[in-house]
Amino acid sequence: MALAVSTLIAGCGGGNSSDVPTQESVSAVAAPSTSTADVSSVQSGVTSTANQSSSSASADTAVATSATNTSDTAVTVASSTDDASTVAPSLAASTVTVSSAPSKSGIGTNLAQVSYYSAAYPTIDFMKRSSTWLTQCSPYTNKDCKASVWDTGEEASLDMDANGWIKSLPATGSSAAYRYVTTAVLSGGTQPVGKYVVLYDGQGTIAYSGIGTKVAAQSTPGRDVVNVTTGAGGLYLSITATTPSNYLRNIRIYAPGGACSGDMNTYVTSASACTGAAGSYVAFENFPAGSTWFPTFMSGVKGYRTLRFMDWGQTNINTITAWSNRTPPTARTWTGNAGVPIEAMFDLAKNASADPWVNIPPYASDDYIHQFGQLAHQNLAAGQTLNLEYGNEMWNYAFPATVWATTQAKTAFAASLAKGVDLNTLTINWYAQRLVQACKIVKGEFGADASRVRCVANTQAANTYDTNQVLACTYAATTLGAACAKSIDVVAIAPYFGQYIGATAYRPTVSAWYADADGGLTKMFQEITGTDSTGTAVATPLLATSGVVGGALAQIKAQMVATKAAVDKYGLPMWAYEGGQSLLPPAGDTDAKLLALMTAANRDVRMGAAYQTMLQNWQSAGGQTFSLFTDIATPSKYGFWGLRESQFDTTANAPKWSTAVQWRDSKACWWAGC
Repeated sequence: MALAVSTLIAGCGGGNSSDVPTQESVSAVAAPSTSTADVSSVQSGVTSTANQSSSSASADTAVATSATNTSDTAVTVASSTDDASTVAPSLAASTVTVSSAPSKSGIGTNLAQVSYYSAAYPTIDFMKRSSTWLTQCSPYTNKDCKASVWDTGEEASLDMDANGWIKSLPATGSSAAYRYVTTAVLSGGTQPVGKYVVLYDGQGTIAYSGIGTKVAAQSTPGRDVVNVTTGAGGLYLSITATTPSNYLRNIRIYAPGGACSGDMNTYVTSASACTGAAGSYVAFENFPAGSTWFPTFMSGVKGYRTLRFMDWGQTNINTITAWSNRTPPTARTWTGNAGVPIEAMFDLAKNASADPWVNIPPYASDDYIHQFGQLAHQNLAAGQTLNLEYGNEMWNYAFPATVWATTQAKTAFAASLAKGVDLNTLTINWYAQRLVQACKIVKGEFGADASRVRCVANTQAANTYDTNQVLACTYAATTLGAACAKSIDVVAIAPYFGQYIGATAYRPTVSAWYADADGGLTKMFQEITGTDSTGTAVATPLLATSGVVGGALAQIKAQMVATKAAVDKYGLPMWAYEGGQSLLPPAGDTDAKLLALMTAANRDVRMGAAYQTMLQNWQSAGGQTFSLFTDIATPSKYGFWGLRESQFDTTANAPKWSTAVQWRDSKACWWAGC
């Protein structure tokens, strides 16, 4: 996202917005990390002992975080057999049927961060979405513990193998504060419910807590069956004992359901769906070796022109510099600060027939970029192009990487700084210089295939000055030998609409809307569209005070037109790296009615129509690929970013998703040579 230079607000994936109205909306805010409130209700787990050679199951090996150690309770499911495990009724008929686009689409999407609290379930193995290990201790389950601690903060001292599996735990009497480790697997209530299967190798003791209860009668060494209930609670898996010579590892967690052998790309909830030509039922645990992607997730991303992996790569918090510190595909979890493995990004793009859009971590060394280029060349599927970006919003001072970039600019352009050139301009020049350097390295690794790499510059939709600085890079051109535009293939902006509606300055007007019969929805959409239900132009009282006529959509249309004029001078195309609605309560806001109004607006069919207008305006302004933000996210005080609130939503109950699917699957790209 973009903003006025003087305004400090959060961008994609982190922080909160300023109360000050800006000329472009906030793009995203990270979900909160695990808190005491999130986990205080975790109850005692059920132990699972593998081969029983290292430890016997006992009360000391169950997980407990409250003073009362409750007994295990049975979970009622519709069927007592694994093959007929059920999911929530709302999920049973929710498989999205996706048609093939008649030609290359003009629409892309960002993919939401992989995490245990996400409403997206990209992989069939849910361990990949689990949290990093928490080091824990509780006197209610382990007499060696002197206090109950949810996280002792000793993760750095864990004895792990290269893939993150625990090789040993502290012995009784150890100076370490923790005695076992726990990972959060689910949280949020959008998950399938019923019987999960947990497969593992090695010897030790596994405990389940929260919304999961082990079905002992159906479990065998190496394979646990765990009932997972509905609701917003969490599922937690703990390793409370492990044999160092044969430690617990390769733990895989499969939801109920699977696919029919005649169509492995369509999710079914039970064996009853597989009859006749559909073939036999294949549960997730029996999918072919090497299977990665959950069918419903895959069906949701097929047909897009490009998939942007900014949040998959944890770009905003990714601090790695060395290639050796990246996440390997075999890692236990893909949710660490280094993000999802690059190989997985390219594999998903290949299977979805979409161009991968990958962000180089901002602190990456030249060696990292060289090795990334080699790997990208090896993994880029035939007929695909790599959209390559450096960092994310390196003009946005809400992100640590941008602040760091200012220190680089001070050194690189010390003479210009001494002459009075403002630091923001020099920071933008440093970003442009590093982008060009990274692109040249990657294209160099592609050799004769260099044309398959597209260098993408990220600039502000509301700030054509910065766009011109990136392309001309006046202060970096001497070092590079030419203006940066010579090495840049695409300029991408983030056309977001409506962020100003939540600003504190406009609260008296917005609060008055609550008294309306519809809670303010009609006035909300009048402000967004500048029209009433008949399409007649109406006043938009919020932005009128700023001299902007026509509402939120008109505001970003003007930004699209201005940016297109700026990039036309350099003969480059204009893309959208992100975009969509940006309704957002101010940081710390406690107005429940505002939150309810914004949530309702995002579920209203008129929001789908607003997206139609936004994309039509983009097309008429001369914009090309538009990568919407984001594919799946549940609404909260941190924003309403998801096209869908759950992976299992349909176009019938997700108006933004309905518009995205229509443009993706029924409307071919609209520019010459696409």
